[in-house]
Amino acid sequence: MDPIFWPSETNSFRRFTPESLAAIEERIANKKTQQAKDSQKNKRQGAEEGKLSPQLDLKTCKKLPSLYGDIPVELVGEPLEDFDPYYSDHKTFMVINKRRTIFRFTATPALCIISPFNPIRKAAIKILTHS
Repeated sequence: MDPIFWPSETNSFRRFTPESLAAIEERIANKKTQQAKDSQKNKRQGAEEGKLSPQLDLKTCKKLPSLYGDIPVELVGEPLEDFDPYYSDHKTFMVINKRRTIFRFTATPALCIISPFNPIRKAAIKILTHS
């Protein structure tokens, strides 16, 4: 991969915010409408287009590759936007601990009532990731 296309430290790590969740929901809605249009248009064609798959170096419980740079101290153990393109239209966020291990969590409400921005859920994530 050309170093020009490597993600830079400044844009790799972004906090997961309610705006991030709204953007994901918008991408999901756009994808569903696009699939509906495509399925009506190409009903007879059974060819699958190139589907994305998760990047092997960004799998859960693996170490964050060094090409993403050092994670800022204030973002260790905090919910971050997922920078794997596969998860761009999934309601997920990632947490990276001090040892640079990747953890992924769903952004749907836990127990149908606790949002990903709830302080109790944030504390549970900190405990789970040992941050």
